[in-house]
Amino acid sequence: MGTMKNTMTTVLSWAAMIGLTLGMAAGAANALPALPALVQAAAGGQAAAPKQPQWKSREEYDDFQKIVAAKDPNQIIKAADAFLQKYPNSDFRDPADLAKMQANQQLGNSSQATAAARDALKANPEDLGALNYLSFAFPFLYKATDADKDAQLAEAEAKAKQGLDVLGKQSKPASMSEEQFDQQVKALRANFNDALGFVALQKKDYATAITALNAAKGDNPSDPYVFYRLGLSYLYSTPPDFDHAIWNLARASALGTAAKAADAPAIEKFYGQVYVGRHGSDAGQDDVEKQAAASVEPPADFKVELPPKHAPTGNAQLDAFYQIEDALRVGGDQAQKTWESMKGQAFGVAGWVDSVEKGTDPGTYVVHIDVTPESKAKPGSYDIELKDAQPGCKDLSAGDPVRFQGTLAAYTVTPSFVLTLDQGKINDDDLAAAAAGKKKPAKPVHHRAHPAQGL
Repeated sequence: MGTMKNTMTTVLSWAAMIGLTLGMAAGAANALPALPALVQAAAGGQAAAPKQPQWKSREEYDDFQKIVAAKDPNQIIKAADAFLQKYPNSDFRDPADLAKMQANQQLGNSSQATAAARDALKANPEDLGALNYLSFAFPFLYKATDADKDAQLAEAEAKAKQGLDVLGKQSKPASMSEEQFDQQVKALRANFNDALGFVALQKKDYATAITALNAAKGDNPSDPYVFYRLGLSYLYSTPPDFDHAIWNLARASALGTAAKAADAPAIEKFYGQVYVGRHGSDAGQDDVEKQAAASVEPPADFKVELPPKHAPTGNAQLDAFYQIEDALRVGGDQAQKTWESMKGQAFGVAGWVDSVEKGTDPGTYVVHIDVTPESKAKPGSYDIELKDAQPGCKDLSAGDPVRFQGTLAAYTVTPSFVLTLDQGKINDDDLAAAAAGKKKPAKPVHHRAHPAQGL
């Protein structure tokens, strides 16, 4: 999530984050400077090959200096393109490509910046600057709807692992202090592990994501996106780890707000939804965020308490739904065992339509239904996600009373409790009433609860 232009300008620095400084001594007219020591091995060839890049002529050096001297990003790109075209076999192709990459990033041209980074890797497969940029940029550029998303994930994983491998080969330059070297290594390593965590999160490999993102967190404890992704990984694990999820989301919210990140409001909103979904109210929510802002790790006894169980209402179907919710909200192995005994069983009650949208499969619909008075009173909040192939679903509108049934397929506890039903079917009379524009009584007719509801 997030926008590349707003985020990357504050995180990615050509000199600091990439660790590659192209500025060469302007007065050294007779000298041919080398790349900085930290990335000499990567920029000059394989770690086992000590050959360093060499200027082939004074003219080549002078033309490269035009890239270094340019201040405007467009002029940098122009000078780099001219250099790359004139010297296709230069030992300094990858630094020229990196100059293009950084200039395009400054202009907000993410696709061109990515292309330049890939060109740099063609010249030098172990270019740390290019590997770092691709790993940092990927989570902001990736779209789960792309047809080649799996190939993108595989490439990103490979590049991040390659980056860690190349980084591990580097040794401290004599001109750099231990502290400086350690800072550069941590910054690069955090980006590579963050990319690996993001890829694993997209693949729903939450255990791997947690391992990688915890490593990134250790190297960069101030990145809100690392903590946000780590929170998601804990939240969607089986069973969910709500306490670690909430702590990391709280820290992500605090860090994002402090840094005025573009995505800070969205992160803060999601954290609040998860907290309320777990705790039942926002009591203590701000206190947790303040604690998380001050500490990377939660206290050993940190725990977000569950809300009290629902009291009986006298409505058999509503009480059955609440009973399911209370049983699954506890989390951990207990909730997992309860769900395993329920999954695949039939479930049917009555409620009100919250919204209807087309499903991912042709001819299907996703009907969001309110069963509880809490959801009915809050538009956009619902209790049931019914996957239905009945054509009449298109006639449904918000507020229409419906009786329905389906097969229990999934559930979420946060940001709100929702049951997902596959093979859904809405009562034919209710669909006919919707098609005719006739409204049934506001209160649905409740029938005997299905046996599957009893826990």
